[in-house]
Amino acid sequence: MLNTALQVLAKDGTITDNSYQLVAEDGTVPAGDVVVTTAQLELLAQIQGKKALYITVDDSPEVNQFPLAALDTIFIEFAGFNDGRGYSFAALLRRQGYQGELRAVGDIFKDVLNYLKRSGFDSFVIKEGKDIHEAAAGLNDFKNPYQASTGVAQAHYQTGA
Repeated sequence: MLNTALQVLAKDGTITDNSYQLVAEDGTVPAGDVVVTTAQLELLAQIQGKKALYITVDDSPEVNQFPLAALDTIFIEFAGFNDGRGYSFAALLRRQGYQGELRAVGDIFKDVLNYLKRSGFDSFVIKEGKDIHEAAAGLNDFKNPYQASTGVAQAHYQTGA
């Protein structure tokens, strides 16, 4: 699951502390910004701060209906470097009209940041043990992409929305 102690890297290179908290094991919803799993969606109404959803490879937006308008952030887990479903999930969520923040978490490191950014992600939690400042320096390694990105993600990327 998510390590909420790790810092967040935004697509513009800024680094901030994570403000989201997890629901307690006993189901208690903490005050402030909270991230829930798909199994905890019924708790959204109890959240007083920003609302986030944590989705894994088992929670495809293609077959699950998420309350997109109620969410400030969607965390998309990348379980491993060789699993690209998170990129597809981001594109699907943007096509479904999601305008909030998409945050990549899991096996995230410097070499994949440009691909994530071009796929519509707004922020990243760098894999534990990797240097977030080094990753931030690599956000603009590629100024001219080799290929076009998807229309929805590209429009989002260009406007910086």
